[in-house]
Amino acid sequence: MQTIFGKIKAVMLLFSVLSGFLFGHAPVGANLYYTAEEIETYTAAAGAQNNKGMVIMIGGGFDTEALIRPLIEKSFRHVGKANPHMLFIPTGAMDEMDEDYEAVIQWFANAGCSTDLLLVTQSTAEEAAAKIEAADIIYETGGNLKFLNEQWDLKGVKDAVRAAYARGAVLMGPSTGAMCWAARGWDNFGEPVRRIVDEFPFIGVEGAYEFCESTGLVPFCIVPHFDNIAWRVYGFTGISQDFPTICIENGAAVACCNGVYEVLSDARTPLRTAYLFYPEKSIAMMNLKNHTEILTVIDGEQRVKGA
Repeated sequence: MQTIFGKIKAVMLLFSVLSGFLFGHAPVGANLYYTAEEIETYTAAAGAQNNKGMVIMIGGGFDTEALIRPLIEKSFRHVGKANPHMLFIPTGAMDEMDEDYEAVIQWFANAGCSTDLLLVTQSTAEEAAAKIEAADIIYETGGNLKFLNEQWDLKGVKDAVRAAYARGAVLMGPSTGAMCWAARGWDNFGEPVRRIVDEFPFIGVEGAYEFCESTGLVPFCIVPHFDNIAWRVYGFTGISQDFPTICIENGAAVACCNGVYEVLSDARTPLRTAYLFYPEKSIAMMNLKNHTEILTVIDGEQRVKGA
């Protein structure tokens, strides 16, 4: 009987994903999935971490100075400094700098930041720790999440950014630079396979998607670029996982501070949003735009459960 109910639940989740692809989902509140007592308990647990920092996870986009300026200003307000110190870390890009990355550094400088660069592969653990300790804002690039985690583990960067977060730093970035702050991410760093890709004819040979654990500051799996068909296929993976996932579209970002979440959109794509997948609660592709309180509840639930 349990197997039958499990199959029914899987079919319902699959239908929810398919309907979400076609029509989107009306947002719903946490009270439909949790009791009042659970909401109170888990909300308190989410806020009890006493981490002073903020995480801004960018799905993609925010790729001009004008578009990213609201995120920069949000970072300034959080750290409470008119001229904070920003550290740019391109580990996801395998420490390869280009004109686009130089431009990002300049955008922060134009806003009033002093800036620095950390090439983890070329630094000692002590050098990396010192630069991270001095930073008010830490920006990680997109790229390869597996490579990032290997290098960060090797040089002790994860502990350093956790300490920075605890003392009040803003941690931010797009794509891999969003996934690295979470419990895990879903990235295309695996062996080449034939799969759905993001350009016509939408089938090609690229790296396979795999899960990768990271710093765990945010107790979710993060999937970026979710308006892109190559990434949106995560919906068919997400319904079978035993953990909650936030899928963030290009042009959207999810900010978190002490368990309080917010979905932000860049001015070019104001309707871009983030979605929640949480099979344990039969949630598939819930639009989070105006209902981020459920993320607070799930955040606390994950911490209570020790996930």
